[in-house]
Amino acid sequence: MGDWLTIHVGALVLVAAIFGGMLFFMALFAPAVFRFLPRETAAPFMRQLFPVYFRVMGIVTVLPTLCLLGFPSYRPEALTLLAVAAVFFAQRYALLPLLNRRREAGDETGAKALHKLSVVIHLLQWAAVAVTLVRLAA
Repeated sequence: MGDWLTIHVGALVLVAAIFGGMLFFMALFAPAVFRFLPRETAAPFMRQLFPVYFRVMGIVTVLPTLCLLGFPSYRPEALTLLAVAAVFFAQRYALLPLLNRRREAGDETGAKALHKLSVVIHLLQWAAVAVTLVRLAA
C-alpha cells in the first residue's frame, strides 16, 4: 500500500492543479467578476487580485519543478515548468507595474496593449502547462 504515491504522481497532481487553477481563473472567475460586478468595482478588485494570483501561481509552479528536476527523464517538463514560473514572476514584478503606470498616466492605448499581451502570455503559459500535463500523464 502506498507504492503508487511516487514523486512522478505528486508532480502530476500538482501540474493538474496548476492547469485547473489557470483554467478556472481565466475561463470562469475573471469573466464572472466583470459580468456580475459593476466595472467601477470589478476593475480595482482585479487589479488587487492579479499580483496575488501571479505570485501564488509562480510559487505553486515551482513545486512540481523541484520534484522533477532531479530526474533526467523529466528534465524537459521541469524546465518548461520553471519557465512558466519565471513568467508568472515576470508578470507580477515587471508587467503589472508597467501596466498600472500606463493606466495612471492616462495612456489607455498602451494599457490595453499591455493587457492583451498579458492575456496572450497567460494563454501560452496555460498551453505549456497543458503539454506538460499530457507528457507527465503519458
